[in-house]
Amino acid sequence: MKTVLARLGAFSLSLAVLATPAAAADKEAVVAEINGAKLHTSDLTAYQRSLPPQMAAQAPYPVLLDMTVNNHLVAEAARKEGLEKDPAVRQALKEIEQQLLVKAWMNRKLKTAVTDTAVKQAYDRYLADFKPDEEVRARHVLTETEDQAKAVIADLKKGGDFAEMAKTRSKDPSAKSNGGDLGYFTKDEMVKEFSEAAFAMKAGDLSAAPVKSQFGWHVIKLEDRRMSSAPTLEQATPAIRDQLAEETAQKLVAEMRGKAKVKLYTPDGQPLDAAPAKK
Repeated sequence: MKTVLARLGAFSLSLAVLATPAAAADKEAVVAEINGAKLHTSDLTAYQRSLPPQMAAQAPYPVLLDMTVNNHLVAEAARKEGLEKDPAVRQALKEIEQQLLVKAWMNRKLKTAVTDTAVKQAYDRYLADFKPDEEVRARHVLTETEDQAKAVIADLKKGGDFAEMAKTRSKDPSAKSNGGDLGYFTKDEMVKEFSEAAFAMKAGDLSAAPVKSQFGWHVIKLEDRRMSSAPTLEQATPAIRDQLAEETAQKLVAEMRGKAKVKLYTPDGQPLDAAPAKK
C-alpha cells in the first residue's frame, strides 16, 4: 500500500556492476582438479554468481563446490560434442557478450562520474531544496469486510493488544512480522482514504470506525506525529549514487543516439515513422 519513496531521477537502466576480476589463476587457491584441469576460487565465485541469490547465499561450501564441479563436467561434455558451434548456442553467446560489453563500458563511464565529490555536491543541492513535511507513524489491521473491522475495534476497546491483533487478524502479509506497523509516512505516500483518516487523528488515537480503501477495511492506530528531517549524507549516499548513475547513463545514451544514424522498422519490416501518429 505504501508508495515507493520518490527517487531523484526517473530513467532506469539495468546496470549490474561487473565483479572485480579475480587474481591471476596461478596466484589463486585450487579448489578442485578434474581430469587434470584445475578449478580455482574465481571459478567457484563465477558459478556462484550464476545461481539465484537465495541459493547462492545459502549453499554450504561443499555443496557449492560439488555444483561447480558438475557444471564443469557438463560444459566439457558439451564442448566434446561440438555444441559451441551450434547456431543457437553461438547466438546466445553473442547476446551474452553484448550484455557484458554494455555493462563493462557503462561501468567504466560511471566510475568517473559517480564520485564522492559528485555525491556530496548532489547532497548539498538536495539539502538546499529540502522542506520538512508533516509525517505520522501508524499501525493498521486490514480486514476483508467492514464487520470484521468493527469486531477488531470492539476487541481493542476491551483491552486487546493492537500489535498482536494485527498479527492474527490482519490480511496484510507484513503484519505477521511487524504487528501492523507502517512506520513514518507523509500524506501523499498512502492511498487518499487512509491518509485523510490517519492525519486527522491524534497520537494514541484509535479509529472510531473502519476506514475503507481499495485494499479493504482498515482499523488505524496513530502512534506518533512529527516533522520530517533530511537524511544524513551517509543515509542518502546509496540513493544519490543510483540517481547519478541513471542520469549519467541517460545522458550518454542520448548523446550516442543523437550522433547515430538510426532507422526504425515495424515487425514486418516497414519503415517506422519517427513522428507520432496524429489523432
